[in-house]
Amino acid sequence: MGDIFDLVRAPEWLGQAVRPYHAPSPEQAAVVLRAVEATIAAERRFFDAVRGKVAEGSVEIEYLLGNHDRLLAHAPAARAAVRRALGLRGGEDPFPTRRVFPEEGVLAYHGHSVDAVCHEPDGAAPLGDLLASELIVRFPVEIRRALGVSHPSLDDIDDVRPVLAVPAWVRSLAEGEPRHVARVVARVWRELIEEFLENGYVKDWMRAHHRPLKLDLAQRVKLLLALSARAKQRDEPRLTQLYYLLFRLIDVRLARAAVKELERREHRGLQFVVNGHTHFAGMKPLGVIQGQSACYFNTGTWRTLHQLGNVARGRPSFMAYDAAAYLVFFGKGDPLGRRFEWWQGAGG
Repeated sequence: MGDIFDLVRAPEWLGQAVRPYHAPSPEQAAVVLRAVEATIAAERRFFDAVRGKVAEGSVEIEYLLGNHDRLLAHAPAARAAVRRALGLRGGEDPFPTRRVFPEEGVLAYHGHSVDAVCHEPDGAAPLGDLLASELIVRFPVEIRRALGVSHPSLDDIDDVRPVLAVPAWVRSLAEGEPRHVARVVARVWRELIEEFLENGYVKDWMRAHHRPLKLDLAQRVKLLLALSARAKQRDEPRLTQLYYLLFRLIDVRLARAAVKELERREHRGLQFVVNGHTHFAGMKPLGVIQGQSACYFNTGTWRTLHQLGNVARGRPSFMAYDAAAYLVFFGKGDPLGRRFEWWQGAGG
């Protein structure tokens, strides 16, 4: 359900004049194609295994777009490369953004459409594209340049949750290093945020999303970034709590959006909504909708999560783990009467 290719945070953008948040162009599509081909080459064992299952007829795949691979909508050659890698038909045909499975009563889509940071209704580049390419991708590059080090774990920076804990996570990698490292990390993060807030595209987004006389989304984002730029190490737990509060609000919006979808006339008979997007798996019973019990699922992510512990006092610490969510829906004729099976676990 989207984001199989992380095109927004691909290193292929570094050093390019064209950016993922620019208007679609042949130059942008060429970078997308290079990123797709590089990903396929790096994960060849995965794609070979999936393509083999498709070829033998034991698996059928539906590819839905998310926010991190939304640029495939503007890159026909890249779509064809994705289909070749997965053994799918359709060539350069557009990818859908949602899929209905009427026999199982399921509506599936990525979920970013209710996250205003990661989606614009008119199809324009969301703020999330700017955050990813101008902060998250550049931060490890600037840290390596400033410190003259090449810590391999810095490449996991886009798996850190919450995002505003990235400076604390980088400092945790530098434990045992000279004390000036923490100061350098804080300085680089502060400089990148100051540059980010002066970016013309960011300013345009802030103006477009400003609502007079209220603490709107633009002001909340700007406030969080400004606080993280100036925060001391002792302030990070409180900043993280604030971020998690906003995160929980996003999760609530996803569930409420699922209710609205199931209430639509064209979705009569559907019982389940499945999303991804937030990277944290879970399920939430929604109550009775159109005469039947409904449920919302989030399948989380396949990627390793570096999650900040935010309950115990003391200096920030992170736990890295691989999450696994297993979700199957059954047709109404299942001999055991099952409608779904949902299993969730983690290994660290």
